[in-house]
Amino acid sequence: MSCFVNRIQRKQQARKAREKQQELQKPAGTASSEIYACTNCGNALFAAEAKFESGTGFPSFWMHIGDHVSKKFLDTYGRERTQLLCNSCGQHLGHLFPNKKTPTRLRYCINQEAVALTGNA
Repeated sequence: MSCFVNRIQRKQQARKAREKQQELQKPAGTASSEIYACTNCGNALFAAEAKFESGTGFPSFWMHIGDHVSKKFLDTYGRERTQLLCNSCGQHLGHLFPNKKTPTRLRYCINQEAVALTGNA
């Protein structure tokens, strides 16, 4: 995964330089090998290096780890959405949205209480 992430980060940095955008920063003190894990079962869900500031107030990521996150289509409250669940315990994590500003063109919008920053992957 590291090689893939590095390649995407280089492309993203080059695009930002061309478009004169501000670089997205990791939270201070966050090592690139740290992960965000499910608060219910400890399943590794997101690499800290895939986190970005979306302006929504929710922790946002552009990629999840392996097959650790499952997706479920919802048609509730008159809106179609994709719910994100921990693939290990089924805890609700948040929702998936399209986002043209990320390398994967996706934004994993996560509830703060659903994930916790842990040590190395």
